[in-house]
Amino acid sequence: MIVKANENDVKEIISNAVEAVQEATGYTFKPSQAQMRDIIQRILDHGGYYLILKEKSYLKGWILLDISKDYFKQQNIGFIYEVYVLPKYRGKGYSKELIKAALEDLYAQGCNEIERNICSTNFYKEIGFVNHRSELIY
Repeated sequence: MIVKANENDVKEIISNAVEAVQEATGYTFKPSQAQMRDIIQRILDHGGYYLILKEKSYLKGWILLDISKDYFKQQNIGFIYEVYVLPKYRGKGYSKELIKAALEDLYAQGCNEIERNICSTNFYKEIGFVNHRSELIY
């Protein structure tokens, strides 16, 4: 089941955040737990939020989203900061499920364009993102 994260879910995400970011950056960025907590908190304080994939009480993965306003186009733009599936749950299509849920959620909130901050270009092209000015958008 994919739902919006509550406070306890966010704490669990933060406890796994260092590994998630290290994997996402090819282990070139090695933040401390405190740095990750601060980065995540800043995003959440400015309206960002997590959708999580949970079965029973087990967190399997998450996606970090945000919405900003493009004042020139007068539209909301959705942004995907991070998608992460815990290692023991990989290979089951959970990343795609999280992205699909995120896209539905962002479109429901009036986002006509969605950008991502993730390096797996082929993965995103496979699910419908296209190159636009050196970024992938959906």
